[in-house]
Amino acid sequence: MARQAEHRWVEDRKGLDELREVLETGQSLALDSESNSGFVYEEKLCLLQLNHGQDVWLVDLLTLPGGERALEPLRRILEDPKYVVLAHGGEFDVGCLKRDYGIALAGIWDSQQAASFLGWERTGYGAVVERICDVHLPKAHTRHDWGQRPIAGGELQYAINDVLYLPRIAAELRLEVQEADLEEEVSIACGAVEQATWNGGYKPSSLWAIKGVRRLSEEALPVLMALYSWRDSLARELDLPAGRALNNEVLVALARNTPTCLEELKRLGVPKRVTGRWAAELLDVIGEARRTPPDLPPQPAKKAFDRQIQRRGDRLKKWRREEAERRQVPMQVVLPLTALKHLQHYGSEQLESVPQLGDKRIRLYGETLRRLDATQP
Repeated sequence: MARQAEHRWVEDRKGLDELREVLETGQSLALDSESNSGFVYEEKLCLLQLNHGQDVWLVDLLTLPGGERALEPLRRILEDPKYVVLAHGGEFDVGCLKRDYGIALAGIWDSQQAASFLGWERTGYGAVVERICDVHLPKAHTRHDWGQRPIAGGELQYAINDVLYLPRIAAELRLEVQEADLEEEVSIACGAVEQATWNGGYKPSSLWAIKGVRRLSEEALPVLMALYSWRDSLARELDLPAGRALNNEVLVALARNTPTCLEELKRLGVPKRVTGRWAAELLDVIGEARRTPPDLPPQPAKKAFDRQIQRRGDRLKKWRREEAERRQVPMQVVLPLTALKHLQHYGSEQLESVPQLGDKRIRLYGETLRRLDATQP
């Protein structure tokens, strides 16, 4: 069983200032965060875990004063590109810290990216810890509601574990990355993690991402739009994620069948917590949408088919696969998908501007990429 490290809670500005002073004595930290995602309408970060010199600090973001500026004392350190921030699958942490506190993490070194570029099949934190540290981490609190207090027992151990082993696995992975001559490739991938953003929240345009939406009739689509908008208000009132308030499958069924009575709502799968209080309102929304259809958000533009672009992409994919097999490395080592898509659509005229390509790949593959670009179908 994983050992429980000594840890210290930070719950006020004094504790945060003390934490800042400690962090200023070093050049790196391990970081993870926990939120109440999946449990409330408007999710937020609830806990920030830091490991500095094997001292674990737990920052209770629900008690820390200051709102959006609560972490201001740590901003300079967290945004310093020379201060190494160890993370594992850090896109979530990066995006949420930007959303909640306007802090853009820099200096990220992501151990999951490293494991992936090394070709490890299992790159989750628990799998990497088990492989390097020979420690099996419990998964019981993977879907815990971190908005609950107190944090104790198993969930406390889980939170500590998420940063307790990060420095060791990062150190081991750094050595393997160096030995494999993949430092630049991993660095570019970590830079992409730093650019992560949070893309949740209600957006009318997300209507078009609902499964089954394109099979609805022209009459049913406005009903779905009205229901989609109404569900957001319902979710806010219930303080639940939209999908837990009323899932997409039920929305599509309601739009397709346009029920007119309580029994039909029940038959189509509307849960009791909705029919018990909002049945009449829901039926009114459906009826009004049929009488006065609301405007639909613009559909995502379909990219015009271009045979040259398709064939260039096919050549790039074939070459990437063969080169990865030749070198016995993951395909992203040869060419990240982001770079491939850019080359497919815009060609190789300005390789220096291709996202996530990098100087090393240009030296290794620049001529090949230009040749693939110029090859006639």
